[in-house]
Amino acid sequence: MKSLGKALAVMDLLVSKNEEMSVTEISKALEMPKGTVHRILASLVRYKYARQDQETKKYGLGIRFYMMQSPLDRFKALRAVMTPLMRELYLKCKETVSAASLVEDEIEYIERFESEMLLRVSIRVGTRFPAHCTATGKVLLASLSDDELTQLYRGRGRLKKCTETSITSMRELKKALEKAREQGFARDSEETLIGVNCMASPIYNLKGEVVAAISISGPRERMTPEKVAELMPLLQETTSKISQELGAPDTNAAPCAKPAHSAKAE
Repeated sequence: MKSLGKALAVMDLLVSKNEEMSVTEISKALEMPKGTVHRILASLVRYKYARQDQETKKYGLGIRFYMMQSPLDRFKALRAVMTPLMRELYLKCKETVSAASLVEDEIEYIERFESEMLLRVSIRVGTRFPAHCTATGKVLLASLSDDELTQLYRGRGRLKKCTETSITSMRELKKALEKAREQGFARDSEETLIGVNCMASPIYNLKGEVVAAISISGPRERMTPEKVAELMPLLQETTSKISQELGAPDTNAAPCAKPAHSAKAE
């Protein structure tokens, strides 16, 4: 019981401070030996009640703690986990890296690292696009059941056409979503914006729900089939790491789990 009390004391401190702390800082605040603090934190990290920033090596609250909180808190936790890993991906690929969530039949960008190249994709956080014509949207829609998909697009005739290559029928969309489920990723070739190609991969939470998707996008002149093949493993490695941080049960699964609601949608 003494060990449990010490662990709860560490959790209480992290909650009250509401900021990341080092082992030394926690040790001093609680007058607890560093070795004890380190062992407690290792256990909390293992069970996702705490997490360690790989750059600063400091500790903060983990995703399991935030899952018990409000949708907005869970959204903040998601961003805290994915932002540093998105930055790493951006530094490796040099193209625009984005994260988006599903809001009804649209995607909404929730985080972005924009390429510094002269020719680049420039879109603000908060921008929305029809989900059916984006790589990110296909990944997110692929997590819906047939009934959920039908309900979402009930009463639609032709789907909105963003460019000449956009998907415009439910038959085409279902075919694209089946492909996304099989591959575990999705692509769009100038289906949203003329001259822009994109690829996306899903992020899962500890319940196995698709909570967001990460994409790499760029001008068609650079995002050739060869370049896409080169960058896809980096993208999937990133989404796998983020999913692992969120406690996902199987980060290699295709995007077929039910999506969690967007914090902004709630």
